[in-house]
Amino acid sequence: MTLFKQIAFMLSIFLLIFLATVLTLNFKSANNSVQERLYEDAKNSATSLSLSLGSANGDISIMTTMINANFDSGNYRRIVLKDVDEALIYDRELQRDTIDVPSWFLELVNIEAPVASANVSSGWNQVGILSVQSDDSYAYKQLYTILIDLLISSSIIFIIGLIVLNLLLVAILKPLKGVQKQAEAIIRNEFIIQQSIPSTVEFKDVVLGMNNMVSKVKAMLAKASQELKYQKELEYIDKVTGLKNRKYLIDKLPEYLKVDAASKGGINMMISISGMIEANEQIGHKEVDKLLLSMANIFDAHATNYENSIVSRMNGTEFSILLPDCLEKDGLILAKNIYNSCQKITKGFELDASLTYISLGLYEYNYKDSIGELLSQSDNALTQAKFSDIKIYLAKAQTTVDVMGKDAWRELIKDAVKDKHISFAPYKVVDAKRKKIVHNILSINLKIDKETIYYYGQFMAPANQAGLSSKIYDNVLDMMFKTPDISLKNLVCSLRLPYDYLVEEGTFDKMHKLFFTHAKALPFRLIVEVPDKFMHQNSIIVKNYKALFDKYNIDMGVFEFIGESVDYQYLQEFRPVYIKAQGDFFLTQSNQALVALRLITDTMGISLIASGVMQMDMLKRLLDKDINIVQGKVSEMIKLL
Repeated sequence: MTLFKQIAFMLSIFLLIFLATVLTLNFKSANNSVQERLYEDAKNSATSLSLSLGSANGDISIMTTMINANFDSGNYRRIVLKDVDEALIYDRELQRDTIDVPSWFLELVNIEAPVASANVSSGWNQVGILSVQSDDSYAYKQLYTILIDLLISSSIIFIIGLIVLNLLLVAILKPLKGVQKQAEAIIRNEFIIQQSIPSTVEFKDVVLGMNNMVSKVKAMLAKASQELKYQKELEYIDKVTGLKNRKYLIDKLPEYLKVDAASKGGINMMISISGMIEANEQIGHKEVDKLLLSMANIFDAHATNYENSIVSRMNGTEFSILLPDCLEKDGLILAKNIYNSCQKITKGFELDASLTYISLGLYEYNYKDSIGELLSQSDNALTQAKFSDIKIYLAKAQTTVDVMGKDAWRELIKDAVKDKHISFAPYKVVDAKRKKIVHNILSINLKIDKETIYYYGQFMAPANQAGLSSKIYDNVLDMMFKTPDISLKNLVCSLRLPYDYLVEEGTFDKMHKLFFTHAKALPFRLIVEVPDKFMHQNSIIVKNYKALFDKYNIDMGVFEFIGESVDYQYLQEFRPVYIKAQGDFFLTQSNQALVALRLITDTMGISLIASGVMQMDMLKRLLDKDINIVQGKVSEMIKLL
């Protein structure tokens, strides 16, 4: 129970007791007053009637008439006239069956109407004794009316008191609400500064203390972000040319070489500069650095026509230009233009173009290549180029023969989507230190029949080429929310959504409608994985998705993280539950970069997960770097508790 409710409850009870006490005392006072009035009325009536009866000179018929006249005109219970020997002369008593008040009131209130007596004399002779008792039903009615009035007035006072009490508590405890919101935000790893400082001394001290603590945490995170950015620049940026380096290219290539990549292939161009020793001797190191910078600018300028291209310096004399979606013909034209431009630059530095020149090896890659295959094939093409007369050579990836043609895949996928033949295949993500499953990855299969199953790696590339990937993810989300798999009940499951699907127009609205209707009935906790590129490049869209996920208790995770952002504030703003990166990424990080990253993620409560961990040897090296959560082939080798 909140402090507000506790204080409100106690004050309400106090107010209720106070009003009940006042009501009881007032009613008792009224009861006493009514009973005294009954006696006074009986006494006055007995005195006045006895004087009247004395004038009758003992005539019983006249006295009887006078008693009846008084009885009928007043509120009397009984009037009795006896002679001096106490023999009854006349007795008149009110006959009534009920009193017009509730029975509980008669049981609660006991009124004894007093009897008043007076002597009846005629001259000096005493005629008799007159006894008068007032009617108590009148007193009951009067007291009942008083009680009802007291209850109504007390209830009105109680309700008004509660309203005033509520307003006072809201005003007094308003600073506490701010403190509570700030504390709840800290629990959610949100660090906010409370701007409104309360005037109440105790609350003021608490707010100032929490603001001070939050400020220190923010400063610590800012320093960690700066350190991580600095370390990334050291690791990824070539100081002479300002281009990316070999490590960046290798860390980035998994985003391009996968079945659901945005690009299905392109050209990787390896460029080697010959004659650098001679150039250093002729014009010096400083001029050679300027020559390298000029050539790097040429490479960068020619690559800008291709979206998501990467220009990197591989070593002192070699460069790489990755050109997604670049065709063979366009690649050769581009290589020729680069060659001619570099020749002009070389002559501009007054160097002998026959000694200092570039060679360009082009490799036409596709998404099925591994990183090693792409680099080795590119190196082979470069070697061939060095021995050719035109210094340009094109090599191609081996053409693989698909099991089915494009049209067959298109029809199969269309039918699978139409007939809802999509199923989930969960894979484990394991905490290798605690020997426990952290969550399950929901991979997608096309289950045509009992014996025919196509796995994600088989059908997703043809689906992308056929433009059907969005329909598959629409179908997957529909199936997940409308007919959830009960076998996943109480588990934690993640679903990976690609960049292109998330930014596609209409995806957000579809998910919003789906969540509104079905999210509350989802039997398992869902984590939606989004690529790091989406997370740090589309802040407005991500904010909308984050708000949508928070509304329906769906978490957000990040995959393909290599820390290339220039500002890590987005991790604090969106607070993903985990960051996934290739196991090699964590192993090749410098200690400073990894410490800075861990400082940010540990402070924010973000887990680090190494993906693609296939061997126990790699797992051991990851554990040495305190990376305990892994996914890949080794997750099946770890003996769970």
